[in-house]
Amino acid sequence: MGKFTKNITALVISVSLLGTTTIESATANSLTEKEKQQYYKQYVKSVDEAMDKKVGIHIEVLPMNKFKQEDWVEPKVFATMIQDMVDEHIATERETLNALSSTYDHIAKNGNGKTIKTARIYVSGYIPEIEVTANIETQYNERSDRQLFAKIDNISTHVVGSSGKWEQTSYEASLIDGGRTYSIHIEGIFKKNGQSFEKAFTIEFSCNKFGKIS
Repeated sequence: MGKFTKNITALVISVSLLGTTTIESATANSLTEKEKQQYYKQYVKSVDEAMDKKVGIHIEVLPMNKFKQEDWVEPKVFATMIQDMVDEHIATERETLNALSSTYDHIAKNGNGKTIKTARIYVSGYIPEIEVTANIETQYNERSDRQLFAKIDNISTHVVGSSGKWEQTSYEASLIDGGRTYSIHIEGIFKKNGQSFEKAFTIEFSCNKFGKIS
């Protein structure tokens, strides 16, 4: 499910959870052992830089002793291949979630003093639903002549209707739009089939002039 491959063998990219991409490089001239070690260090550096730029993409370079002679390419070529694949993943993720947003209902639910809203995250073809729960308060603002957000705390998350597991690791709530919207950036680890992947998403809670939260 969500698994895709390319004709390259020197690198394995597990994009989010279920997507594994195999990369096979073009044939290169024979390299000395020292040159291979230098190339390999640059491969690893390129991979680390790619993962730093996008939370949720897991990239592994195969051990040097698993490389075939034809797997060795110029480090610049290797870096370009990685970036192309990361860009492809990001584009697919964006298109998938945008298409889903037009049909998916995000309306908040209120109960027991808590506000609940759901979001979707993209895990390489798999789209688990994450429920976000928070204690949110509004209060009347005389200057604006309307209700605005006053406080948010106890933000928690869990995965809904999935065989996977979700562990929230951090969150940051920002009050924007003149106090009418809380934007919450949430990070966590999604686990499925023995694999763990970092994911991050942003969800927003808004209130109307009467204090109704959505």
